[in-house]
Amino acid sequence: IVPEHSNIRPGKVVDKKKYIVIHNTGNYSPGATAKTHSIYLHNQTNNVDRLASWHYTVDDKEIYHHIPDNENAWHASDGAEGEGNTYGIAIEVCVNNFPGTYEGEKYEAFLQQFMRATKNTAYLVAKLMIENDIGMDGIKQHYDFAPDKKNCPMQMRYTSATGSYTRDDGDV
Repeated sequence: IVPEHSNIRPGKVVDKKKYIVIHNTGNYSPGATAKTHSIYLHNQTNNVDRLASWHYTVDDKEIYHHIPDNENAWHASDGAEGEGNTYGIAIEVCVNNFPGTYEGEKYEAFLQQFMRATKNTAYLVAKLMIENDIGMDGIKQHYDFAPDKKNCPMQMRYTSATGSYTRDDGDV
C-alpha cells in the first residue's frame, strides 16, 4: 500500500464504491510487470508533477494492491470529484511485451501472456464485485470516464474484424 499522505494517495474515503475501472498500463517494455509498476508507483509518492495512482496492478503472474479499495485514486481523468476517480476501484492490466501490432508471431506470444493477465484480472474483478456489491453495469473502462475518450484499455478494445477499437466487443 502506498504510504498515507503521499501526493498520489488522495485519501478521500467513500462509503460505497460503484465501479471497477479497467485500464491497460500502456507500458510495452519487457519486464514491465505488476511488480515493476508497484515499484514505480511507490517511487512517485512525493511527485508533485504527476498525480496518478490506482488500486491494483495485474500481470500474468501477480496482483499488487496499492491503495485501499475504499479510497479514491487519480486514474479516470475525470478530476478530483469525478465519478471514476471517487467511486471507482482502478485496475491496471500489464501489457508488457506488446509488439505494437495485432498480428504475427510476437503478437501471438504477447497474447498468451496477456490472456493470463486478463484471467487474473477477471478473478480480481469477480472478487471485488462480491466484496463491494457491484453489478455488471459497474464494470467500466477508463474510456467511460475520460472527457477526451482516451483509448484505454487499448489492447482490450481492439477488434481484428475492423482493425480498430470498439467500446464493447474487442477480441480479447
